[in-house]
Amino acid sequence: MHWGGAGPPLRLRRHLWQARSSQCGSRLYRAVLPDALLSPRGRGFGCRPVVAAARRARGGARAGRAARQPEAHLLRRGGAARERHPGRGGGREWRRAESGGDRAVHVVAGCSDGSAKIWSAGSGECLRTLEGHRDQVTSVTFSPDGQEVLTASDFDDCTAKVWSASSGECLRTMEGHQDGVWSAVFSPSGQKVLTASKDGTAKIWSTSSGECLVTLGGHMGSVWSAAFSPCGREVLTASSDGTVKIWSADTTECLRTLEGHGDIVWSAVFSPDGQQVLTASRDGTAKMWCAGSGECLRTLRGHRVCVWSSVFSPDGQQVLTASVDRTAKVWSAGSGRCLGTLEGHRGGVWSAVFSPDGQAVLTASDDGTAKIWSAGSAECLRTLEVDQRTVMSAAFSPL
Repeated sequence: MHWGGAGPPLRLRRHLWQARSSQCGSRLYRAVLPDALLSPRGRGFGCRPVVAAARRARGGARAGRAARQPEAHLLRRGGAARERHPGRGGGREWRRAESGGDRAVHVVAGCSDGSAKIWSAGSGECLRTLEGHRDQVTSVTFSPDGQEVLTASDFDDCTAKVWSASSGECLRTMEGHQDGVWSAVFSPSGQKVLTASKDGTAKIWSTSSGECLVTLGGHMGSVWSAAFSPCGREVLTASSDGTVKIWSADTTECLRTLEGHGDIVWSAVFSPDGQQVLTASRDGTAKMWCAGSGECLRTLRGHRVCVWSSVFSPDGQQVLTASVDRTAKVWSAGSGRCLGTLEGHRGGVWSAVFSPDGQAVLTASDDGTAKIWSAGSAECLRTLEVDQRTVMSAAFSPL
């Protein structure tokens, strides 16, 4: 790597030192992050200045770009497209809706110190802290009704926990994995929980009892993420073996295997209609697949290094990716064109998700913050500070 006379940036030097230190408590830094940072695609990214995407659209240049890339100035919602006015559109509308709507929007963030925090998305106030895990919290999400929070934790803990979103009380703990749990999600009905673990398995649990109902085993490496289909009858798993598998949630039969990435697949999700699959990989790309045939439909290239996560927008018209290169990107699901880049984090972006109405984006970063952005203008609306701890996952509450 060439960094010039000053050497690598301070934060990267710290990661490299942690990677070499036998006393480093986080296995993530030792086993994963250094490889991603040192990949050829990541060369030099730490030295590039951070410039907000919204500041690049000014005057006549804005009009010229709009003529060349009309999709980049549209915010799609409910199948309809409306003109986006940078710095003036969806962000403020979303904030007004949040502050004056029937139900307040909350954010939950999982931290490397073993806690999860629930915030008011409108005010930025930290409402409560969920404490009980013995290792970093790798995954967080709300239940479909917003009444509960689900968390997952790494090697020294190996559990998933269900919490009351209102009181912060731990309601039940799901124990059974033999290694760190890196993903935990509710089924569409909220009656089941799906977990993915570095022990090479995914498990389906009863939400109410915490009992393990099904174990899915078949990958040749760690399972980093798992997701239900919109109908809840199929399950996706993404693995270190470079593949994604689609399973029957009822029979545990592996229905098909998606192969095509050149490295670890970190995440996999279904599209809102269940017809497509979206994957993110350490090879620096995200891919869209036909869920029925397993055919790769499209490859999204643009990040300079490992892509940690990828999700569809609620209407399925856009795709959102998060990367170690410190950015999140919004893409057209139809054309694969990059519509915009969210820049502002000082560390790798672990996850990025759309708000339930598609107007906002939430990112979680290694720089110790979560940020809420306008999906229309790429304006950063709010930064949630979590001291010096890595924010590994973040999610909006349902509307």
